[in-house]
Amino acid sequence: MDQITSKWRPYFLVQPPIVLLLVAIAMSATILTDLIVYRTCTTIFKINQTECLILHNNSTSEEAHKINSKVQPYASLIVMSKFFMESVSPSLLVLFLGPWSDKYGRKPVILSGYISTSLNYLLLSIMANWDIVCWYLLIAYIPVALFGGINVLMLASMCYITDITSDNERAWHLTLLSALKSLGVLIGLLSGPVIFEAYGYTAVFGIAAVLCTLATLHILFFVPETIQSQTSGIRNIFDYTLIKDLFNVCIKKRDGFNRSLVWSCIACLTLLLIVCEGNLAIGYLFVSARLGWTVENYSIYLAVSIVVTIIGTIFGIKLMIYAGFPETVITIISIISSCGSVLVNAFTWQSWHMYLSVILGMFGEISRPMIRAILSKAVPINDAGKVFSVTIFVETLLPFMAVSLYTFLYSHYMPPLYPLPVWFLSAVFSIITIVILIYMQIQMRKNTTVVFAPLVEDNDASH
Repeated sequence: MDQITSKWRPYFLVQPPIVLLLVAIAMSATILTDLIVYRTCTTIFKINQTECLILHNNSTSEEAHKINSKVQPYASLIVMSKFFMESVSPSLLVLFLGPWSDKYGRKPVILSGYISTSLNYLLLSIMANWDIVCWYLLIAYIPVALFGGINVLMLASMCYITDITSDNERAWHLTLLSALKSLGVLIGLLSGPVIFEAYGYTAVFGIAAVLCTLATLHILFFVPETIQSQTSGIRNIFDYTLIKDLFNVCIKKRDGFNRSLVWSCIACLTLLLIVCEGNLAIGYLFVSARLGWTVENYSIYLAVSIVVTIIGTIFGIKLMIYAGFPETVITIISIISSCGSVLVNAFTWQSWHMYLSVILGMFGEISRPMIRAILSKAVPINDAGKVFSVTIFVETLLPFMAVSLYTFLYSHYMPPLYPLPVWFLSAVFSIITIVILIYMQIQMRKNTTVVFAPLVEDNDASH
């Protein structure tokens, strides 16, 4: 692996393209849902365009509610199909591409994700001009289903950061990546509706395609490969031995490898993702029912929340690392911050309480990148792709389950019930995660020096 000597260069490798990608995704996500609902109205239910435009021009009217009650259940089937194509298929791909990247390189996998996303938005920008049945919009997701999209490129990007950073620097770089992703989301959320109002669907998807193409070109020309291989390895992408290697790395006993630490990290990431996705799923429903907020009120709240989180993440991690806190302790502080936030939500009855919860939860986004940093140190660098494959696989499939769990509990115990039980579920998951982290800290103190024994295959051991 070539040594990267410049102090600032690691900040300008995989991070800028990810910001561009997140801007593209955030600016287009709600616009795409709006397009699906509108096209369902005009092409599936054959309602005339003037009536369907009420969904844009007067969305709170009684007529708009009647149209939505017909259109949204059908549109949700298309949205669910889109979720399947961009999540389930790529989640299976990462199980192969993570171990493959350990042998043949990170850059081809990163490019695969960016190229497929660029094609996705290019196709959407073209099809947005056509008055076609909205099921055809799913054609745009074929490149993502085949080549992986954001799941694959995030996997390879985290592996790349692991390759180019030392153990001491890695937590900071992974946390900064999380903050930059939030920045990209903020820019996209603020710019998407403005571009749509001024220029329409095609402009939004076209700009998203341009941003993803620029990200692809940056990776192609400015990001050096960290894994040198004599062969391309294209024929070996779906080699079943890659999956075998993946499970051997995560399960097989060997000197210096703490399996319980690895699986504790995966368990923590799982619980934290359930909390994150669940909170997002019920967020607007809760403030709408409890506080009477509109979409505009909630959008302002989200923007403030993202800004505060970015500030809390960057300054919080710098301060805690400077103070010499271990990574597990930093993670526990982050989760306590999140737990305080959801408990305030549970007892909310005035609008300013929601902003208080934002302040209390300002360190909440630090926890997941810190756990990934711990996980990256628990295995040799040349096995990073394998363990990150497992985490990305879990993180891709879990949101659907988390949303179902939280919406089920919320629908059975809705406001005006006070305090709201669903927020206590998040607190319980947070407490369980803290207990696991305390166990991890004990394990790490027992094993202060780690020398990894090479993984020996069964057929090799017999010789």
